[in-house]
Amino acid sequence: MGTPAAFALYGRLALDQVAYREVAAAVDASGRFAENFTDRGIRSGLWGPLLLFGDDADRRATADRLKDLHGQVRGRGRGAFEGERYSALNPDLWRWVGTTSMLIFHTGYVTTYGARLSEEEKDVVYATVLYLTDFDLPSERAQVPATRAEAEAYYDEVADTVLADNEFLRWANHAFDVLPVPTLVGPRWLHRLATPAWRVLTPVLGRPAKVCAEKAAHPRMRELLGVRWTWRREREFRLYAGLLRTARRVLPKWLLLDPLAYNRLNYERIRAFYTATQLTSFAPPQ
Repeated sequence: MGTPAAFALYGRLALDQVAYREVAAAVDASGRFAENFTDRGIRSGLWGPLLLFGDDADRRATADRLKDLHGQVRGRGRGAFEGERYSALNPDLWRWVGTTSMLIFHTGYVTTYGARLSEEEKDVVYATVLYLTDFDLPSERAQVPATRAEAEAYYDEVADTVLADNEFLRWANHAFDVLPVPTLVGPRWLHRLATPAWRVLTPVLGRPAKVCAEKAAHPRMRELLGVRWTWRREREFRLYAGLLRTARRVLPKWLLLDPLAYNRLNYERIRAFYTATQLTSFAPPQ
């Protein structure tokens, strides 16, 4: 779960969130995506390790802060969403965003291991992600589906009844292909200096993520985004997936894993070493 590359390749799946009109109205009104789409994506990506691999106190504090920040997202849309009321703490929206975010992790893991996973093992992966991200609102309507089958049925229902084309969805889909230079670190002159090379490299480096996300996308999202899946795309996807699986087998953990995940792995190993020599009982021998 801690391999950033496995999930960065599927980050574009998050477009399904803004195919939900009320979500699109909220993120459009915030202006943070239009300000710098790349920075916004990086910030979103960094929430994951904090929620998944911190200690229990840090995970809970991160989840509470995430809820507090979302509580500020409420109001009425603007522009193409004029008059559209939105609230990030609407239980229906929370469930949709939570479920789709979790499915990105599930998809990245399942795709990485491919045919080696049985249906039962895929259910275990889903249950594991659900356990690690169990920070729902206190409402039954807001709760992420408890099983993979329920999540798939829920997604199908929303896809059939709610998901639709909108202005922000089209903008965000295009924005993935023309990502701006990230500005979260470094001086402004360095950002300007890196811009020409960034513009050349971004379409090439972003191609695997585009193809992998299109492969994993729900049929309704393929329809909304105008994706035509061909045998050439399928062959290209198999190449990227094969490279990812190979990397996961041969590269060292310190290179593959997010630093917080690697730290957690070392902690678990050291704890196992300390406990391996302990007695199983302090009772006197019989």
